[in-house]
Amino acid sequence: MQSYFLIVFAFFYIANGLSVPEEIENQFQLGPEDIRLLNSNLYVLDDDHNLVSLTTDLLNAEENTESERDTMMDLHNRVYFYLYTANNRIYPDAISINDLESLKKSNFNFNRPTRIITHGWMNSHNSDSCILIRDAYLNQGDYNVIVIDWSKISINPYLWTSRRVKMIGQYVSTMLNFLEKEGMDLSTTTMVGHSLGAHVVGLAARYAKGTVNYVIGLDPALPGFNGAKIGSRISQDFYPNGGIRQAGCIIDVGGACSHLRAYQFFAESINSKVGFHAKKCSSYWRYKLGLCNRKLSLIMGGRVN
Repeated sequence: MQSYFLIVFAFFYIANGLSVPEEIENQFQLGPEDIRLLNSNLYVLDDDHNLVSLTTDLLNAEENTESERDTMMDLHNRVYFYLYTANNRIYPDAISINDLESLKKSNFNFNRPTRIITHGWMNSHNSDSCILIRDAYLNQGDYNVIVIDWSKISINPYLWTSRRVKMIGQYVSTMLNFLEKEGMDLSTTTMVGHSLGAHVVGLAARYAKGTVNYVIGLDPALPGFNGAKIGSRISQDFYPNGGIRQAGCIIDVGGACSHLRAYQFFAESINSKVGFHAKKCSSYWRYKLGLCNRKLSLIMGGRVN
């Protein structure tokens, strides 16, 4: 997975009672491969579909001098939780950690399964990634859909933002603990994150006291996380179109088009009656060498129970 243009669906299985391993505690590290990636003209699309360059962003990396401690102390003003249900598809209920009153006044129903979604760098809860997946779930079932907005952090330079992913994951885990304490069933809860948001939900589930049923990372951001070890990696990878440039991305500036295909495919997998069929293989490189067992197939994405 060394090439930046590999598009990956990452599926995490969170084991009950696991401690947070050291490689997660110190997950964000820059190595030579990360520097190469950050200087290889990578782009993403913001909420207004404008191209944003990670390489250009590196030049502005020191503009925000706020310390990580100051960011952590102000997370309650920068990370928001918006609840959507069949009863309020357009206007969300804002719920807050340890605020039982906001939860009681909301449309949250503890008898429903819960889906938690978040965005990546340069995006917000109004991004296409959150909207498409949110609407797919609400169209196909009766869910509590919580969209996490951490855009007050994600709009900052990539390196500055990435260094705060761990604290955001920890903060989100306190919401998971609060909701579980009040009656949410983690065994029917799925978390979905795109790009840097994939790391947010993965860490949140790992830090939570209980066991989240399923965590899905949609093309997790690689720069800064390239050296993650076994304890903090995903359980299954899906590589649509072999992981290279995606269908329809005739012009794919810095991989931006292929990067957004991850959440588009996932939303479609929820809506689809046919599904996306994948061939099982023990490694990506065995796939490249044509050594996979083509009789073993899996369904990518979909409405996970």
